[in-house]
Formats: sequence, C-alpha cells, structure tokens
Amino acid sequence: MTPDPTLGPARGWRTFLLLWASQSLSLLATNVAWFAITIYFTTVVYAAEGQRAQLALMVGVLGLMTALPPVLLAPFAGSLTDRYSRRRIMLSCDALSALIALGITVMVWSGSLNVPLLLGGVVLGRVAAVFHESAFEASYAMLLPRHQLARASGMMQTAYSAGAIVAPALAALVIALPRSVSGGLWGLHDGTGLVMALDTLSFVVAALVLFNLHIPSPQERPEPGQKAAFWSDFRFGWHYVVRRHPLLLLLLILTAVNFATAGVNLYETLLARFSLNADFVQRGLSFESGYAVMTTVTGVGTLLGGLIISSWGGLKRQRIYGLLLPLLIQALAVTLMGLSRSLPLTAAALLVFGVAFPLGSAHSAAIWMSQVPREIQGRVFSVRMVVSRSSIPISMLLFSLLSARFAPGSVVTVLGVGGTLVVLGALLSPQVRRVEDKPYLDALAARHGPLGQGND
Repeated sequence: MTPDPTLGPARGWRTFLLLWASQSLSLLATNVAWFAITIYFTTVVYAAEGQRAQLALMVGVLGLMTALPPVLLAPFAGSLTDRYSRRRIMLSCDALSALIALGITVMVWSGSLNVPLLLGGVVLGRVAAVFHESAFEASYAMLLPRHQLARASGMMQTAYSAGAIVAPALAALVIALPRSVSGGLWGLHDGTGLVMALDTLSFVVAALVLFNLHIPSPQERPEPGQKAAFWSDFRFGWHYVVRRHPLLLLLLILTAVNFATAGVNLYETLLARFSLNADFVQRGLSFESGYAVMTTVTGVGTLLGGLIISSWGGLKRQRIYGLLLPLLIQALAVTLMGLSRSLPLTAAALLVFGVAFPLGSAHSAAIWMSQVPREIQGRVFSVRMVVSRSSIPISMLLFSLLSARFAPGSVVTVLGVGGTLVVLGALLSPQVRRVEDKPYLDALAARHGPLGQGND
C-alpha cells in the first residue's frame, strides 16, 4: 500500500498533519460542549438525591443517541465514502455540525432550550460525525504508506485524549465564569451558550482548513443516473469479512469487548454520582470537581497512550498482541472501577484504562487497514463499524436500566469480568492469532469464488 502518487509521501504526511490539527481543535471544542451538557443534566435537571433512576435513564438515552447513529448509518456512510469525494463529505459534515452547534447556541442564549431540543441536536450532530468519521478514517491509506498507519491512528487517539484532559477544566471554567462575574445572575445556561459558540467556531475553522487541502479519493463513481446501492455495498463488505474467518472472529471479539468497556463515559457519570459521592464529600469535593478529576485522569491516560503509540509507531509484526493485551487491561480496569469506592483507586483504574485504549485502537486500525484494499475500505469499514458498535447501544441501555435498580458499581463489575473472559478466550484462539496472515486469509476467501458487488 502506497500513498497517492499525486501527493508523494512527504506531501501526504503534511496534508494529514494539517487535517489532524484542525480536526483536533474541533474535537476539543466538542468535548468541552459535551462535558457542559453532562454537567447541566447532572446538577440542574436531575440534581435531587431521589432522582437516581431519572438520571440513570437520561444518561442511557444520551448514550443511545450517540451510539445508535454509527450502527444505523454506517452502511450509507461507507458506500458514500468509496463512491464520492471524501473531502466534500468531510466539508459537508463540518458545515452541518457548525449549523447544529449554532442552533443550540441561539436556543441557549434566547432561553428557549429544552431537553427534547437538546437531544435532537445531539442526534443530528452524531449523524454528521458518522459520515465524517467514515471519510476521515478511509483517507489515511490514501495519504500515508502502510508503516505510518498505526502512528496516524495513534495521533488521532492523542487528539481524543488531549481533548478529554482539557475539556472538563475548560468547561467548568467557562460555565463558572458568568456566575462569578454576575453573582449567579447569568446561571449555567449562559456558560453553556458560550461553550456551544466556541464549538460552532471550531467547526468553521476545521472546514476552512479542509477547503484548502487535497484529499484523494478512489476513482470509482456511480454511472450517470445510477443510485448508490447502499445495501449491496454493505453486503459486499460483509462478505469480504465473512470469507476471512480470522477477521470475522476478531470483529466478533471487538463487539463483545465493546459491550463491556465502551460505556466508560457513562460509568464515570453514575459512579461519580452514586458510588463515589461519600468519598467526594469526605475529601471536600463537589460533584463537578470529583467528576472532572475522573474524566481528566482518563484523558491523561489516553494522552500518554497516544503519545506512546505515536512516537513508537506500534508493532510491525504480531500486531494482534498489540490489540488483545490492551483490551485485556481495559477489561480488568473496568472491573476495578466497579469494585472501587474511593476516588484514588477509581482514578488509577481510569488512568490504566486510558493508557491501554489508544494502544489497542491503533493496532486494530493498522490490522484492518493493512488487510483491506484501500479502494473498498469505506464499505468494509462500515461493516466493521456496524457490527463492532452494535453492542454499544444495547450495553448502554442495559447499564442504565440495571443502574436504575441496582448499584452502578455492581453492574460495572459484572461487565468488566465478562470482557476479561472474552479477551482471555481470544488470546487462546489459533484462528485469531492468524488474522494478519494475508495469504492465508485470501486463500480462505478464494474458496468461495470471486467476490462480486451483489454476492450472497
């Protein structure tokens, strides 16, 4: 796999760096906005001690609204990514996200914001993010040589984690500033409005940078008058994976582990509110301060992990261990989170989880990018997204429902133990360990004959 010949390796890396920097800024602003919204629900809408069930359900609803769009829309996003300009897709998504953030800003400042409107904005923003992520991820292989793919993925994980570190403190600062200036006259809503205005500006900046970049795309286009066959494209990607049994096993393992570990943001919220509340009080911390410590520590961990994988570049051989061992560490860390009743122990578990996350994600991305031809990555990666993330909304819904009835810590512990058992089983599987043997995978696929666009 080589970079696009019209760019050359040096120029391709420069383009990626510009794209990475502008999108990282947008990620930071979006993280700040998300943290502000979480504080709003936790400290204003459902602040009473007797509202645990309502808060747990609302956290689950927010999780569902962020997790469902990737599952439902990935086939369409992957098909468009392979058929149309990836640069135009990303530009359109940045523009739509800016309009959504602007709409929420106006509603906040006009005093007309309510929960349904806010949730609607969350859904629309997530829809735009799905198409943007599909086009962005598939652009790596068009810009960079194979040996830089893990590093590029690690840099994106670093951007995610850096945003998670800065976001809690920045959101708390922006929200508290109007209160301190006006003695509480402006309240939380105006701070939230300022956060959303900054989020709007970040999408505008990202779009302006992207407008001046050249992002190569595959040459495949639908014939004039022909509509993109979304479901046919999805079946194409599905059969590409199914014919390669180790790749399918890896996908199912990722799906199971996501069920146990992908809801860490939800775990943090309810653990902070209920499992660690007494420890916060004993340490003289408010909910906002304790919760900010937890999310910041997670971000510090993922930043460290991202820096490690970005500078190291990841394993060049046997990358499956670079994926499964971090997954095992994450599952064990989730188990410890559930058992903990003290902030330091929970923070330690979150730090370890954060460090392991980008290490596993980068190796996973490198495995998939090296096994899938770049001209069909949009379609195959859409299958990967749909299947691996399909368990996340189910997990979030189950977690919120069970946490409304049982202690959230106990629910998290059970999920962590389940994830640990899945990864241990994967480490013992000879088929999973052969997932990087491309000749073996291609030989398995060849037994079924040529893979056509509409094969069943």
